Order: sequence, then C-alpha cells, then structure tokens
Amino acid sequence: MKKLFKMNSSVTIDEFAFIRITGPYSLLKLGPDYAAVRSGDHIIEATGEDLIVETLSEELAVFSFETISTVNIKEIKDGQGAYDS
Repeated sequence: MKKLFKMNSSVTIDEFAFIRITGPYSLLKLGPDYAAVRSGDHIIEATGEDLIVETLSEELAVFSFETISTVNIKEIKDGQGAYDS
C-alpha cells in the first residue's frame, strides 16, 4: 500500500503509564520492565513496572506500564551509533 503523506514522529506520555510513539521508529531493546526505541535522531528509553506491549505496527508503538519510573531521551549525533558514548 502506498502512503499518501509522510508522518512526522511524535512521542506522548499519558498518565505516567503509557508511551505512544507515532511515526517511523525501530525497536532497539525490549525486556520485562524496559523498552528502547529509536525514532529519527533520538533514542527513547523507558523503564517501569509490568511492561505490556499494546501495539507494534509499522508507524505506531504503544507501551503500557503499571507505572513509569524513568524515561530518557537521547539525541544521536551524525555518525554516532545507537548506543555509542
């Protein structure tokens, strides 16, 4: 299916329990209490209790936690790998 328009990325945190990423992304790491996603030039890392992956589709990811304890957003510089210092 051909896309009619290009969607910009958006990250929403709702009720300190849900993280919704809309737009192009790639899943980097997933564990029982954390998720790491790359969206554009940024890496979003979230940690919390009881992670449930609600949706993982081409341009939408929804993660829910009982509660989110930390969220880190890092900008990736040109030529820098996803987890380089």
